[in-house]
Amino acid sequence: MTDFVRRVLRPEHPDWIIRSLLDVDFYKFTMGYFIWWLHRGVIVKFSLINRHVRIPLAKIIDRAELCRQLDHVRTLRFTRTDLAWLRGQDYYGANLFPDEYLAFLSELRMPPYTLRREGDQYVLAFEGPWEVVTFWETIALAIISELFFRALMQSMSEMELEALFGKAKAKLFAKLKALAAHEGIFIADFGQRRRFSFLWQRFAIAMAREVLGVHFTGSSNAWMAFNQDLPAIGTNAHELPMVLTALAPDDEKRLAQYDVLREWEELFPRGGLRIALPDTYGTRQFFERMPEDLAERVAREWRGIRLDSGDPVEEAIQYMGWLERFGVKPMRDGKIVIPSDGLDVDSMTRIDTMLGNSIAHPFGWGTKLTNDFEDCHPRHAEEAVVHGERLGLTWSEVFRGHSIVCKVAEANGKPAVKLSNNVNKATGPKDEVEKYLRIFGHKGRMLQTVEV
Repeated sequence: MTDFVRRVLRPEHPDWIIRSLLDVDFYKFTMGYFIWWLHRGVIVKFSLINRHVRIPLAKIIDRAELCRQLDHVRTLRFTRTDLAWLRGQDYYGANLFPDEYLAFLSELRMPPYTLRREGDQYVLAFEGPWEVVTFWETIALAIISELFFRALMQSMSEMELEALFGKAKAKLFAKLKALAAHEGIFIADFGQRRRFSFLWQRFAIAMAREVLGVHFTGSSNAWMAFNQDLPAIGTNAHELPMVLTALAPDDEKRLAQYDVLREWEELFPRGGLRIALPDTYGTRQFFERMPEDLAERVAREWRGIRLDSGDPVEEAIQYMGWLERFGVKPMRDGKIVIPSDGLDVDSMTRIDTMLGNSIAHPFGWGTKLTNDFEDCHPRHAEEAVVHGERLGLTWSEVFRGHSIVCKVAEANGKPAVKLSNNVNKATGPKDEVEKYLRIFGHKGRMLQTVEV
């Protein structure tokens, strides 16, 4: 078992955060294959967004160390063992990735980044061919998150670190035991991008496997799945409709979100990967405006949807009502919804109680699985001081997962937009967001606090 305190006090040299290009969310490979096959050469730009603006990333994270970690990632390559594992993936059916795509991955080189400081924040961006630059997203977020917490721990004594990790372990164990008491709850790890650290994610997964048993279903992180012999979980994300919609003329943007579905189902004919993500521009309009020929197939042949914003119970009920139009019975026909937005024990038990046996609802548990250190600092109510500088925040306020994302900002020079069901999760230039709202409408959107 990892001695976390020793690793903080006497880190390995070099103590790389990203040790392998497999240390990404698995949907980077399913989406990556989609992008490489159908949209290679589109030039996209990903940008870092800190939604918790009170957290001064540039005050806490050393710029030189951030560059060193990012530069190291650019030296990494997929190994023959990595590619053999990807070739052997059969969770969603045999021969998921063709040899041509694996040959492309064998030559992949991570493109350059740009980094500058604006006030107390970093402006970090990655630009290049979409099929390559897409891999930066979850890697960059994992680096930012771990460097943030490494910096916070530099001011702590050995005994304080013992107390910190002791409380965090006990807290995680208690949460897992509480979840294990609910027979209807099944959980996969979705926690790479805002994890406390690589080592802590590995530990959290091991504890979840032991406590939850068969109710722990896998990990979205390819490296963790590979090295802990777990199913790799993942299908697609908002970047697909964001890019295709950005590239479409204004009078075709409403239909562009459905091009993703049409192209995805041609590339992945098996049901396991057919999980729709309907909230990029609002879930209500997504289902109401879906062309009838496509809607029939999505209702009958697609496995289900992922719920990433809005009230998950209400979104699930709306989806089940939509399925009923096509004579589809969720339990009889094997449909699922996957809640994945800022989950913790209370929200998962509430969702499980309310949905019951109406539809299968496995959870994608992210930040609160791999990074719940809130109130674990032995001086959690005191003001945090980092690098000798007072932050105006308590240790409890900084020792938690923060809503930091890395989103598509441009596609072939055109601004990319995400609206979401949650007004506070919208991304893109203000004038473009307003234009997209005129195109897609406001229906079903709400104001929700973004916790992580």
